[in-house]
Amino acid sequence: MRLLHQHPEGFDPAIPWTQESESVRQDSRIFRQIVAQRRSPHTGRQHAFYRLEGPDWVNVVAFTRTGELLVVEQFRHGIDASTLEIPGGGCDEGEAPEGAARRELREETGYTSGQWVALGSCTPNPATQSNRCHTFLALDCELEGGLQLDPAEELQVWACAWAEWETRMRRGEIHHALVLTAFQLLSLWDGWPGLLQKLEA
Repeated sequence: MRLLHQHPEGFDPAIPWTQESESVRQDSRIFRQIVAQRRSPHTGRQHAFYRLEGPDWVNVVAFTRTGELLVVEQFRHGIDASTLEIPGGGCDEGEAPEGAARRELREETGYTSGQWVALGSCTPNPATQSNRCHTFLALDCELEGGLQLDPAEELQVWACAWAEWETRMRRGEIHHALVLTAFQLLSLWDGWPGLLQKLEA
């Protein structure tokens, strides 16, 4: 890469800001809102920053033995609309990401898999959130039983051909940012060309 600008002069993004104080502004079931007073190592000025702390999340790109993608559709209250997504959710306290991925796949679709690949992780919004979202690929999924949903969860489970899902992504019908990120990570996986060939056969 080629540096074009930096402000202030001598700015080094690797140097952390000095923590002056920190307090919990709100503590909810999903996030804790933290207010941190921090001082710039470059200008010496102090500013308030808001951070959301919560559990790590997982996403599962799951294909059945017949090559169909497992998709869930549910109403999302943040946007007051339904979304097409892949199975996913939050890690329970002390739960490893892969364990959470296996659990979420089983709970939300009734399917399980014996073939798992870790595709990578991302920071959902590093400006304000401290957690990560881990993406896993589950292959040759088989139906094991009924759904095991939380009381407030209501969803439909779909089996979708890859060609249709790709078309929906291109049209903008798939707009959940972390779901789109999951498929970007899938496309960077070394085994993707071979899997894609099977899906398109």
